[in-house]
Amino acid sequence: MFFRRSVVRLVVLASATAVGLSCGEQSPVAVDPQTLSASTVSVTDTGLVSCSQTYDSATRVIGPKGGMIVVGPHILWVDSLALNDTVSITAVAPTDTLRWVRFQPEGLVFKPTVDGWSALLYTNYRDCGVPTSDTLRIAQVRDSLQILGYLQTYRKVRKTGSKGTQYVIGLLEHFSNYAIAW
Repeated sequence: MFFRRSVVRLVVLASATAVGLSCGEQSPVAVDPQTLSASTVSVTDTGLVSCSQTYDSATRVIGPKGGMIVVGPHILWVDSLALNDTVSITAVAPTDTLRWVRFQPEGLVFKPTVDGWSALLYTNYRDCGVPTSDTLRIAQVRDSLQILGYLQTYRKVRKTGSKGTQYVIGLLEHFSNYAIAW
């Protein structure tokens, strides 16, 4: 029952976000990857996806009951009982040509929960010009944006629908910097 309730919360969160993000400017129903120019989709030398974002930051106190923080195209969802005490969490999405986010306090560790979804990072990449056939993932990165490793990542793309449904979800075990990578 606990697992089902957590999964339902995750699905509701993802659905609500997709609906909210899809209310903007209309996108074409399908984009042929062959028609995309090299300037539309590019990979940096580091393997990170070139995709601009504007500055946003948010701070929220999250405790044993769990919670959520939205910062730019990123959503952090913390499951109940993943934290022993309340913690002031800050998320910063810097202005950059890459889609990445920094969480503080750095190194904050989440306890494993019964359902295994202690904390999730949801990142939308609908406006990055990435073909729906490509598989993206979330990488843990240094301050210099060098890739340290990859999160267990789940991806969602509605291939026949709006690009508003293009996102990746990574399972977080601790806080660090995270970016979208190929």
